[in-house]
Amino acid sequence: MDIAIVGAGLMGRLLGWRLTEAGHHVTLFEQSEPGEPGSAAHVAAAMLAPMSELPDSDRAVFDMGMASLKVWPEWLAALDVRHGFDGAIAVAHRTDHALLETFERVLRARSDEPPKRLDRAGLSDLEPGLAPAFSRGLLLPREGWIDNRALLSALEDRCGEIRYAQCVDLDGDPLWSRRRTSFDACVDCRGADGDEPGLRGVRGEAVRLHAPEVTLRRPIRLMHPRYQLYIAPRGGHEYVVGATQIESDSRTGVSVRSALELLSAAFSLHTGFAEAEILALDVGLRAAFDDNVPRVYWRDGVLRVNGLYRHGFLAAPAVVAQAVQAIEHPELTGCTSQSMAS
Repeated sequence: MDIAIVGAGLMGRLLGWRLTEAGHHVTLFEQSEPGEPGSAAHVAAAMLAPMSELPDSDRAVFDMGMASLKVWPEWLAALDVRHGFDGAIAVAHRTDHALLETFERVLRARSDEPPKRLDRAGLSDLEPGLAPAFSRGLLLPREGWIDNRALLSALEDRCGEIRYAQCVDLDGDPLWSRRRTSFDACVDCRGADGDEPGLRGVRGEAVRLHAPEVTLRRPIRLMHPRYQLYIAPRGGHEYVVGATQIESDSRTGVSVRSALELLSAAFSLHTGFAEAEILALDVGLRAAFDDNVPRVYWRDGVLRVNGLYRHGFLAAPAVVAQAVQAIEHPELTGCTSQSMAS
């Protein structure tokens, strides 16, 4: 099949890769210029954390995440991308221990694999850098992280042909509607730029740091009354620090308030962050529907893959599998080849 994918972010590239591996011819149309990535995937912490997300997400997201955890190791090995699957750790300062206890109760009630309690000695064994500031924590087994930018780079030459600086209006451009008929299938992976009913943008801000005095191997979540700070390792003493989740479609730069809060919280977790170099202050716009659950569906002859919210890396393999099935077996979704080209 000859397949067009609009949007070369995480989902567009992964889907293009899997379709190319299956023998299809794939062309991706990306509105950004080469070397100027605009997708949320470029900013993301790329944590694979179904348990951590369980208290605030739909059960469907948890199930997609658990299914995806079985697929990611094979994919990452094939792509030779740095990652870690040694679990994640949740901690809280003494004044916020009640938040950690609530988090644990919810996980034990909703998950079949409860977290493991850690005392100071247990924390020291797993992440020595946490022991000075924290007396207790939770180990969330099997959770992990991916080097997001290395993954996007590895997919660059494997996902089909990417045509950059191509701004495509799937629903309002008659010229593109006619052009679309030259493809056997068309997929919309534009994320927050997609004009889908009920879709909204959720702004996320992150700080990328190089901290030679900090050694953390696992993603860390810090319970806080206002937010959950996360710190995801990237190897080479680089870390992505984030927490903000703002109901806004603004792509303006990181605010002073957000930067101060993120950096102060990181310092409270490990004093070695005081001497860290700030590599970047990034903003990403996540696409979400009202239920914050990813969707794969046909509309007006185009397969729409959207609404990944903050679960993009977590749920990606499961979402890609749904999309591949919809493309290769459209009859199972009630879409005929004629309606695909309409």
